[in-house]
Amino acid sequence: MRTALCLLSLIVLTALLPVPVVQAQAVRVVVVADFANISVDSGLIPASYLSEVLRTLLQQRLPGQWRVVSGESVRAAMRARGYTQEDLIYPARVSEIAQSLGADWVITGTWSQLRIISRGTPETPPGIRHSDAFAIADVEIRVLEALSRRRLLEDRFSGRAPGGDRGSLLLAATEALRDAAGRIARL
Repeated sequence: MRTALCLLSLIVLTALLPVPVVQAQAVRVVVVADFANISVDSGLIPASYLSEVLRTLLQQRLPGQWRVVSGESVRAAMRARGYTQEDLIYPARVSEIAQSLGADWVITGTWSQLRIISRGTPETPPGIRHSDAFAIADVEIRVLEALSRRRLLEDRFSGRAPGGDRGSLLLAATEALRDAAGRIARL
């Protein structure tokens, strides 16, 4: 009897205690547009592939309340409005894309250098340059807050890798994007 009374008292006291309210954190959305490519060897790696690398790096580095929009969704929103990567230098157009995708941030950029440098002859195709060759990747990245149209970040990131093939170029680009993703994750 005494055990039942203690148990009943404990249940009543527990019911009277305030229940902590756990608020769910709102999911924030980030869009990564394909970057314009004005570099010499621009055709070696598609812009959509490099943007996917940045999306993957951001998914790994951003806190759990962030969601990165798929590249195909971003390209579809841009196609629906007739925009290209070059059109995203205008904050109003970036904001329009962000609004259509429900994004908090939009990341745009330009590959200013994505090239293989070699002392080989000019006739040597870029895909088979070796020996003294190295790859350079320089990307200018802008992060725009969609609601306020304020630039949260505008910076240049660089990567270098030895070798004169597409793999070296991809390594250099990934190094630049890894630095960019780290910086964006700290915003």
